Amino acid sequence: MNYFLKMIPLFCLIIVACASRDAGWEKKTESISLSSSETTKLKKEAMEFWKNRSIKADLENALNRFESLHAANPSDIEPLIYLTRGYYFCAEYHHENVANKKKYYEKGASYGEMAMATNAEFKQSVKSGKTVDESLNKLKVTEVPALYWTAANLGKWAKATGIAATLKFKTSIKAMVERVETLDPHYFFGAHDRYWGGYFAIAPNFAGGDMKKSKVHFDQSIIEAPDYLGTKVLMAEVYWTKEANKQEFDKLLKDVLASKADSHPEIGPENIMEKKKAEKLLKNINELF
Repeated sequence: MNYFLKMIPLFCLIIVACASRDAGWEKKTESISLSSSETTKLKKEAMEFWKNRSIKADLENALNRFESLHAANPSDIEPLIYLTRGYYFCAEYHHENVANKKKYYEKGASYGEMAMATNAEFKQSVKSGKTVDESLNKLKVTEVPALYWTAANLGKWAKATGIAATLKFKTSIKAMVERVETLDPHYFFGAHDRYWGGYFAIAPNFAGGDMKKSKVHFDQSIIEAPDYLGTKVLMAEVYWTKEANKQEFDKLLKDVLASKADSHPEIGPENIMEKKKAEKLLKNINELF
């Protein structure tokens, strides 16, 4: 018994170490020089590849070019926004292996934090010793994409890492989503309502889980952006399974598969990949209910 008591501090240290990570603004980027014509060429190529991000090789080509653009101009937020969103897409849709998912969610979170730190007031606040949560009020509408995709990447990374990471970053992730909601309540196709729909469905009752609140938020997100299929897939996966409603699960996912939103100019690639998720969930319906 004494042996196990003595080992508790060691176990705690191991758990903390596994949940630790350096924020993006603490990381250094190797600088490169690009001429004006090289920059223009890279931007054009990056955006062409980005349009086809549902194809893994094209997304990788886009990310490589955005990384070069970032290295040439670290204070430019635009490449960083594509990098944080792009690495989320890469981890979420193009990788099954948990280690790879963690790797790319972590990269996405780091680039998102770098994007947040292009705001000088925010960077100065965290560098002076204030917490991220205390510094979020420095961020403006310009940084909303950075906030959202950092939260999305960090949440997925933490979940894949384990309970210690989830507990450590839970408050900051919620604070980022709340800041997004305050600054731009319509950002990315009902994003904050989609987040809260998932949060209230997944969280246990003692930690704030509430299925009624979950449904309200999912319904609102779908009303605001019915063409974004990810909301419907997530609702089927975390809400209707928990409610044990096979009929609604089946109906919602078949609605996803019948959608014509694959060619949506902004989120066509996301919708293509969400349809693949829907197919997989429907294939496993008898295992889920």
